Amino acid sequence: MADRRKLNKNINYLNQNSMNNLILLMYIMVLMFPSNSSTLETMSNKINCSDSMTCSKCTIKPMCVWSLKQQTCENKNKFNSSSLIASRVGECPQFSVVKEFKYTNLWIECNFTVKLSNDLVGFKNYLNNYTINICTRLTTCHQMRSKTNNEMMILSNVLHLNSTYLTGPSYTIFIFIKFNDIMLRFDNVADNFITFNRQEECSADDTTSCAICAWNNDGYSNYFKWCSFKNACKIQNETYLKNNGKKYVHENITYVTNDCAEINVTSVDPLSAPKTGGTIVTIIIRNHRIFAENRTITVTVAGTVCSNPRTSGSETITCTTSQPNETPSGPVLVEYSSPTGGVLKIESSQIFQFYNVSSTCGTPSPVLDADQQLGGVASGGTSVSIRGDHFVEPCVVSSARLYVDLSDGVRRHADSYCDPPINDTYMVCRSPRVNGIDWNGDASTVGQLLDFGLDITFSKDDLSGVNQSQLVAVRSPMLKYYVHPDPFLVDFEVDGNGSVVVNGLHLQYVLPEDIVIRPVDSPSVRCVVFLATRHSLMCQPTASVATLQVISVTFGNSLVHTVIRKASPSTDDPSKLPGWFRAIVAISVGLIFVFALVCCLRTKHRYDVTKNIRNPSDNASGSQDLYIHTAM
Repeated sequence: MADRRKLNKNINYLNQNSMNNLILLMYIMVLMFPSNSSTLETMSNKINCSDSMTCSKCTIKPMCVWSLKQQTCENKNKFNSSSLIASRVGECPQFSVVKEFKYTNLWIECNFTVKLSNDLVGFKNYLNNYTINICTRLTTCHQMRSKTNNEMMILSNVLHLNSTYLTGPSYTIFIFIKFNDIMLRFDNVADNFITFNRQEECSADDTTSCAICAWNNDGYSNYFKWCSFKNACKIQNETYLKNNGKKYVHENITYVTNDCAEINVTSVDPLSAPKTGGTIVTIIIRNHRIFAENRTITVTVAGTVCSNPRTSGSETITCTTSQPNETPSGPVLVEYSSPTGGVLKIESSQIFQFYNVSSTCGTPSPVLDADQQLGGVASGGTSVSIRGDHFVEPCVVSSARLYVDLSDGVRRHADSYCDPPINDTYMVCRSPRVNGIDWNGDASTVGQLLDFGLDITFSKDDLSGVNQSQLVAVRSPMLKYYVHPDPFLVDFEVDGNGSVVVNGLHLQYVLPEDIVIRPVDSPSVRCVVFLATRHSLMCQPTASVATLQVISVTFGNSLVHTVIRKASPSTDDPSKLPGWFRAIVAISVGLIFVFALVCCLRTKHRYDVTKNIRNPSDNASGSQDLYIHTAM
């Protein structure tokens, strides 16, 4: 009887102790969630969602969602329960705009039709509650005809322009669609502009003799068109408009960065030069032949005028660097000025660097930064960013190549040389191949930390002024090179926004600029990668890919995959569940696991206690300890 009382008291103690442990675990998990939420909030504060003026550019940013009601990009914490929110690119409505022209003696008509498809969140049902207008100016709006079915919503209206209003060969206007006093944002900014031409045969843009760019910036929809004087349509040579639906601005100075497919600086060579001047720089500009007609060309390199600019070929400018006042670095700026006062300024994304060079530069002493992490995929050929010092000064790097030392003592160099240093502290190299049939290490190298170094050739002048080359081996025993697994591809699909999504594994180890995606049957079409995650790549094709079935994906210099399109997903795919629902399921499973573990521990302790009381002779000291504890 006494043993029974002791057992009951001990079981009550174990029950209370187990319950306390369970409460403690639940309390710790609750504390973890605010911490995670705080981390996400900190991350979101670093991203300016409001800069994005279209749904597709908004939803590729972490923590940003597109409000279909307000047509603005907002932090997703601002919308907790709204149904008219696009949180990923695939949820963005897709707009298809068709402009059809008809010419009469008095009028030029444009039948403007907008087709809204890929409506996954009920946007067209929301629009049906409002009068939808098409506007050409703030005070000139007309109601659009609307037709809705299960697949899409079609809006249409006929715009008229009196032909006598055309004082020149063409006239471009900004148009926009309004609902509930909100301007509808198209992904293609050019859809907001219509050009009326005097001649019927010129109703379509002549892309062979005109360069066109449309972009969003500072809250404005910008449209720029510059045509050759040889254009058969004889349309206006220079047009630059900017409008936000409330204000119209016609400016003479157009400033374009490398965001436009038809207007950009393709390459600059070299990207560095000595401060002494006299270096010839070659700049390739897309559609340069159109901009250069009867215009004055000015080139500025890193803030310093590049003298004697000359046209060499249809897309090439050469100029000679001057002596800068300091040691600057910066973009290349090419300016075209016309006799009528119009100015086009094109800024490169490439950065140019001036450096100091003495007549005798002494012994080169490049070093590597000790806090960087280097790595590449096993097949090699991908970009590796190298940071350090003295890559340019006091001597000029003429070539450099990255190598790794394998565990068996074999040294593997990259197949190609590094790019010229961006500046004295930064260069981009190619990763070496660490797998292959010519040695015994293959997949086993993945995950290894290897010694690495750089073989750098420096050019310098000796005391007599004769140029010499010197090979310098640069390495740091503190740094290691990490071998990542090669990308593995499964299939691809095309989302509702026309973007191609390639599915696979280990895709985060290759930079987007190292990935080339093309249709197998149309190699001239390129899909520009704008997002790379662990399991997927997203790219925007330069042409329609509705019927695309097979693509070629190239990583770096040589790793090529052929990928087949994925079959249509099942409607009951569990991966389509909302993120919040999956989170609740995960938390519930975790709590069930913790509860089951506690129950198992309780059962085990109860069994041990029963065994000790029923068999006191098996462990006398244990029984005494139990008796003393329960007696207390």
